[in-house]
Amino acid sequence: MNEYKLVTMVETKEYVYIRLFINGILVNPEGLIRLKHEELDRLFRDLFKGSRGRCVRLKCVYS
Repeated sequence: MNEYKLVTMVETKEYVYIRLFINGILVNPEGLIRLKHEELDRLFRDLFKGSRGRCVRLKCVYS
C-alpha cells in the first residue's frame, strides 16, 4: 500500500503550493503543485481514504 505526504510549502489567501511524496519519493521535482484550499482538502480526503490512513499532511516551516 502506498504512503502519501502532502507538504505545504507556501500558502496564500487563494492558493496552496505543495510537494507530493509517494513512498518517500518526490513526484513533482519540476516545481510546486498549486491548488485551491478546497482542492487540497478534497485531495487529502481521497488519498487518506484510498490509502487507509497512510496519508499525512504537513506544513513546511522555515527557521
